[in-house]
Amino acid sequence: MNIETLKVFRDLSDTGSFSKTAELNYVSQSAVSQQIKKLELVLKCKLYHRQAGRIALTPCGQKLYDAARKMTAVYDGALKGIRALGSERQGDEIKISTIYSAGIYIIQNYIRQFLAKNPGTKISVEYRQFSQIYSDISSGRADFGFMACPYRKAAGLAMLPVAKDEMVLITGSASPLAGRKTVSVKELEGLEFIFFDRVFPSRRYIDAFLRRHGVKPRIKMELDNIETIKTAVASGAGVSILPRSAVRDDENGITLHALKFSDAPFLRPIYLIHSRGRKLSPAARGFMNIFDRPARVPAGRA
Repeated sequence: MNIETLKVFRDLSDTGSFSKTAELNYVSQSAVSQQIKKLELVLKCKLYHRQAGRIALTPCGQKLYDAARKMTAVYDGALKGIRALGSERQGDEIKISTIYSAGIYIIQNYIRQFLAKNPGTKISVEYRQFSQIYSDISSGRADFGFMACPYRKAAGLAMLPVAKDEMVLITGSASPLAGRKTVSVKELEGLEFIFFDRVFPSRRYIDAFLRRHGVKPRIKMELDNIETIKTAVASGAGVSILPRSAVRDDENGITLHALKFSDAPFLRPIYLIHSRGRKLSPAARGFMNIFDRPARVPAGRA
C-alpha cells in the first residue's frame, strides 16, 4: 500500500479529525475518507469505530497504526536525509513536484545522475496529486513538475517529453494468466479490472487504448494509487494495467506477474513541466540538461 495512504491513516489516528488530517496532507476530507475505506477494503477489516462521537482504533486498526508509525518514520527520515544532500550551498536548490509513480519509479534515476555531477545541489521532491502540479509550477512553489498524460492546456507552462512508460497487464499468482510473458489485447475481454479512479489522466489514457481495440473491461474496483492497486491485484481481486516500471523485480514473477501486450505496444508518456516566463537558476538549467530533448508538445495534446 502507498506510504502516503499510511501517513493519512496515521494522522487521522493521531488527530482524531478528518479536517485536520486533510489539511496536514493537502487533500480534501472526502479524499481522507476514501483512502481509509480503501485501506479497509484491501485489509478486509474495520480500522475505526465510533465512541461517544469520537473515532477509536479497532484491534486491527491498532496493529496497522503501530506498523504505520514505524514505516512513516523511516520514510520521513529518508526524505530528510535526501533533502539534506548538498544543503551547504545556499541557493542551489531544485524543487520538484511529481506524481507518485513518476517520482518513485522514473525520475530518481535522473536525480542520481544529476547529483553525481552536482553533489552540492539540494533537490526537494514532493509527491502531489496530478491536479496540484500545474498550480505548483505556476505559483513558483516548484521549479519542475513531472506527470503522465497531461490532461488539459495550461497557459504559460512548457512541457518536455522525457520518458515513456511501457504499460503492461499485471495479475496475481492465482490468475490463469500468471507465468505467461505476453497477452493479446482481445484476451482482456471479460477480465475483472482494478483501475485508477476516473479522474486520473492515466485512467483516461488506458480507457482510450481499450476503446481503440474494442475491449469493454469489467471494472471491479477504482483506486487512487498504484501501490493500493498492486496490493489488490496480488490478493487475487482482479487484474490491472500499470506501468512496467511500477512492478519491482522482487515482485515480478512472485506476488505479481507482468505481461506485455503482444499485438499492440502501449506506452504512457511522462512529461517534465516548467514555467515559460520564470528564469531558471543555474542549477535548474543544469538539471534540464540531463534530459534528451525531443520536440516539445503543447500542453493538453499528449
